[in-house]
Amino acid sequence: MRLARLPLFAALVLAGFQFCSTHVSAQETDESLRLGVLVPTEGNFAILGQQIINGINVLKDNSGLAITEILEEPDTCDAEGGQDAASAFVEAGVDAVIGFLCMESLAAALPVLSASDIPSISLGVRSAIIAEDANRNDWKFFRLAPRDDDEAKMITRVISTDWLGKPLALVEDGTIYGRELTESVRILLEEMGISPIFVDNFRPSQDRQFGLVRRLERSGATHVFVGGDRQDAATIARDSAEADLDLLFLGGDALNAAEGDPPLANGFLAVTLPEPRFLPSATRAVKQFDDAGISISGYSIPSYAAGQILLAAKRAASVARAPLAEYMAGREFFTALGPIEFDDFGERKDNPFELMVWYDGTFVPTNLADELQTEGGGETTQ
Repeated sequence: MRLARLPLFAALVLAGFQFCSTHVSAQETDESLRLGVLVPTEGNFAILGQQIINGINVLKDNSGLAITEILEEPDTCDAEGGQDAASAFVEAGVDAVIGFLCMESLAAALPVLSASDIPSISLGVRSAIIAEDANRNDWKFFRLAPRDDDEAKMITRVISTDWLGKPLALVEDGTIYGRELTESVRILLEEMGISPIFVDNFRPSQDRQFGLVRRLERSGATHVFVGGDRQDAATIARDSAEADLDLLFLGGDALNAAEGDPPLANGFLAVTLPEPRFLPSATRAVKQFDDAGISISGYSIPSYAAGQILLAAKRAASVARAPLAEYMAGREFFTALGPIEFDDFGERKDNPFELMVWYDGTFVPTNLADELQTEGGGETTQ
């Protein structure tokens, strides 16, 4: 009897061993994700790095065993640090890397990672040059951050549609950001046959902007694009109101900054990135962050979305037994940021900027501001 049971016992042990081996293998190598994260850990940008870590950890905690390991490396924002971090990721055998807030470290890391078929998703670098270099060198580069020309394109779209036929003024603060953004918008408008009636600049960081306001009044402009920061935009709007000018203002992404003095007036328009709480696609993610007591500010939701993309691509790649990078471009991913699709350059096919309006302490989508205005009985300058 004992001799008859031995083969059965051995078979059960062997079957159990095979099941466990297959199960572990499926979890750790087939569809699961080993993720590298390159983030600043010191200085003023450390808070941004923590936002990225928070985002991917919330996704990990709500994805079962889909993400098996997160390897963090510091982003020192220089070429040497980028190469060192990339080598560490290659040695650890990660499937993909996210982060990359600095151009220098990204450019240095991409050749090292790409040589091992490890794709990278940048959350912060907006330069168009890096995408061109990546395409020329066949680097495995993808970007969730907007390109540096997306802002000007969206501003131009707003002006050429919502403000078509309106007396338009373009004013800028003389800084590199303000001057280049405004000039890009002017050129794009001219290509459409649209010319402003007034183009001017102003000195930034002034307590008053009455000189500019008087020039705007004489120009006859009713719609004004301001290429500058939040404080100057708020000052120009305040001084225009004090002069009884009925002007509609539009600014760029720089307006999405901390509140200052004077405060930004209700109704000031801005082309900026929408808050995740206003994205229907982010409802589930926002709840997960809220349940964990973690803020959704900054790079938290973009980091979460990058992880969602990589998880979906890894599942598809594992079925086809192909490299992960091959399943990144040309496919639509449904994320907390909405549907995302990368082109052959690794760029987002959509423009993530939207037209928003300042209303009671935050930028909200323009249609939602109309609803809030109706509910609250208030009035914006729109």
